Amino acid sequence: MFQEIIDEILACHDEFSEHELAEICQVFYDEIPAKIKHETKLKRTAKYMRSEFELHDTTSEQKTLIIGANKQYSLESIPKYLFEGKSSIASSLIDINKLSKSIGAEPLLIDANLKINTNDKVALIGKNGAGKTTLLKMILAKAGILKGEQAEVLDLENIDGNIELASGIKIGYLSQDLFWSDSKNTLRQEMATIFPDITHKIERLHSLQDQAEAWEERETLNKELIECDGFKKDILRQEILRYFGITDDQLDFNVLQLSGGEQTKVQIAKFLITEVDILILDEPTNHLDIDGIIFLEKFCQVWKKAIVSISHDVQFINHTCKRIAEISGKQIHNYAGNYNFYITEKQERYDKQMRDFNNQERDIETQESYINRFRANSAKAASVQSRIKALDKVERLHKPENETTAKFITLQTNMRLPEVIIQLEEIIVGYDYPLVTLPEYIQVHKQDKIGIIGKNGAGKTTLLKTILGELTALSGTSQIHPNLNVGSYGQVLEGLDTSMSIIAELSKEHENTQEIRTMLGGLLITGDKVEQVIQTLSGGERAKVALTKMLLAKPDIIIMDEPTNHLDIHSKEVIKHMLQSFTGTTLIVSHDRDLLESVSNKLWLIKEQILSVYDEPEKGFSEIF
Repeated sequence: MFQEIIDEILACHDEFSEHELAEICQVFYDEIPAKIKHETKLKRTAKYMRSEFELHDTTSEQKTLIIGANKQYSLESIPKYLFEGKSSIASSLIDINKLSKSIGAEPLLIDANLKINTNDKVALIGKNGAGKTTLLKMILAKAGILKGEQAEVLDLENIDGNIELASGIKIGYLSQDLFWSDSKNTLRQEMATIFPDITHKIERLHSLQDQAEAWEERETLNKELIECDGFKKDILRQEILRYFGITDDQLDFNVLQLSGGEQTKVQIAKFLITEVDILILDEPTNHLDIDGIIFLEKFCQVWKKAIVSISHDVQFINHTCKRIAEISGKQIHNYAGNYNFYITEKQERYDKQMRDFNNQERDIETQESYINRFRANSAKAASVQSRIKALDKVERLHKPENETTAKFITLQTNMRLPEVIIQLEEIIVGYDYPLVTLPEYIQVHKQDKIGIIGKNGAGKTTLLKTILGELTALSGTSQIHPNLNVGSYGQVLEGLDTSMSIIAELSKEHENTQEIRTMLGGLLITGDKVEQVIQTLSGGERAKVALTKMLLAKPDIIIMDEPTNHLDIHSKEVIKHMLQSFTGTTLIVSHDRDLLESVSNKLWLIKEQILSVYDEPEKGFSEIF
């Protein structure tokens, strides 16, 4: 009696047997009250099965599967319920109240407050070392996502204040180092780790398929799977990756064979179908190419639930976040807008704080002048004492620091540069096989500032190494004008002696200690920090040391591969200004759109193994963004 709907499902789902589908239909049919007419019960059963297996409920001649070969997969076609928040979850997901945390003897946060509600999209920003990642890790440890040694090092038992999480909250954590159930898993195996109970029940059901005597257990399993939407979740688990552009052929790839962008998509797909309440993103764009960044932006825009993101990508923040939480001065300061709003609002707050500070200083100076003038005048004794007491009660304001104004570094070359800096003729770059074919003849001229862009794996880094002479071109010739000082950020970073302190490493080739400190100060490495051993620094801080060492050498040509990865926004602004003011030649590989659009006067785009040169960068950018 269920044959029509069973045939319809089998036409699209060969993973189920006719017998299994008949049992599912029968279980649902039997649950409908007996007083309902047989024909009505059949219609309800068919409607349920079409919903369970996501079939269009159309005429029998035109029934087509929503999922399957005819479906157009895209971000916009993902079932909308996966993006919506649960009504059962509390409006306040995370509530941090008067939180104080120290690293050793150094306070990191003092009485910090932060509340994350459903639907909030918050960017957590601050300079390197301000405590952003530590704060997120404390939340994750509280939620039980970070365990063992990772949680123990945070010492949550000895913090002051509270971190409260909503009951039943489900957090999706996208870290810089992606987590897998097992790094040896294929993608198919990794997806099977979602809903393990459902996986076990379906595998058990399949194993009992031909065992007539096991009909009672099969009926129980079918009923349990129907009650928990198990069949629907299993189908969604199998097809969700198609929405993200992951092909069925890739299901048998090891997860580590996927590109950074593809791995990010898989993690997000897992968060979607497990219906997490909040996404926590830690530098999500660091290892993504332009396509990956744009995809992630679009996803965050259609995601209706909460997001907390640590990011130093200004455009990503502007496009995805509606609130800024800045860690500064060991406090968390909130701004109700995107990054552009934050910059304006912070400057206005600073201006007001400075006015209040100056007004108080003038008032105090006036009172102290009066006291000093009439202290020995007995007739004014009462007035003097009154003013002394009033001054004692004044809560002195601290002079505010203006962190929105970067201490810019200006860099000029030591010599007059020749007209042609780099010459490339009939170049093909690669290893055992061609990666990039260049135009027949390219000249890089003095004051050219070239941005190089393309997908991950397109050959951008290989091209730079070929130009630097670290790799031999498969064909053609590459020549940098002799007698020019080439600054290679990658070479300097790799060559740092990490056993030495910052100041000792930089002083090896540069005697002017004051110039070293000035340049480090522009990148927010100041005071005793310069004595810290390099191997104890964060990735962002090591990058700053390498940049400083490269710039101190006064290069004529600067060649940089992803120079802003791991850098805070302030340091990015310093680097951007330095490159804008630099009178030499630059070649920069980057996925940082703000940097490229600000400093490039030419663009090299690598696409489908061909390098195209754009003398007007806007035309190249328009092909990508």
